[in-house]
Amino acid sequence: MIHNTAIVSQEAKLGKNVKVGPFAIIDGDVVIGDNVEIGPKVHILDGTIIGNNNYIGEGTLIGNAPQDLKYKGGRSFVKIGNNNVIREYVTIHKSNTEGKSTIVGDNNFIMTMAHIAHDCVIGNNVIIVNYAGLSGHIHIDDYAFVSGLTAIHQNVRIGAHAMVGGGVRITKDVMPFVMVSEEPARVFGLNMVGLKRRGFSAGKIAILEKVYKIFFREKLLLKDALTKIEKEVEQIDEVKYFIEFAKNSKRGLIR
Repeated sequence: MIHNTAIVSQEAKLGKNVKVGPFAIIDGDVVIGDNVEIGPKVHILDGTIIGNNNYIGEGTLIGNAPQDLKYKGGRSFVKIGNNNVIREYVTIHKSNTEGKSTIVGDNNFIMTMAHIAHDCVIGNNVIIVNYAGLSGHIHIDDYAFVSGLTAIHQNVRIGAHAMVGGGVRITKDVMPFVMVSEEPARVFGLNMVGLKRRGFSAGKIAILEKVYKIFFREKLLLKDALTKIEKEVEQIDEVKYFIEFAKNSKRGLIR
């Protein structure tokens, strides 16, 4: 299952039914789970841990040193979960802090030429489209959709079920459940298509519509909008998450 032109370190630990394509390189203490397909010319570096049932496309680079002048060469990691599709020429860099990790969860689809910088945390069921660029320390929550050619500033957080349009600069946090697009980025409404595809009921969507109207359309101060949502909207789990997301924002919010 390992092509005769591939180079695999003796320190590497490969699971069952792993395929390694032509001219791929697996360096150092890499751990790869079962049923993983590694395409031609992939380079996986020391400190990378990859789960089961992943596909890694041609020319992808995982675990390289962070592009950060503060990095001094300490041992750090990339951790990738299960059932991910990582397409051609994606780059995923390890943490810039010794002992810490850049993390990609489960069931994600990361398309060609996307870049995931040091210390990013990608949740589950996330889609990142071609040429999207994620700077360091970005968090993307479950089921978010990041369109192509999007540039995201370091330390930004993208909320669950949010959709970011193509060719957008994101310098502040994107609230859950909404669509953001244009330049400068602004909110266009709830991500209705995504919510319906995820099985959100009509009742739950109606509650989120109330939240959206208060938060984005009534022109209230942030604290006043959150107080009104807490008092006037049914506190289902999604509403609680929305409120906590806003309260915990460090970069500010796109409103």
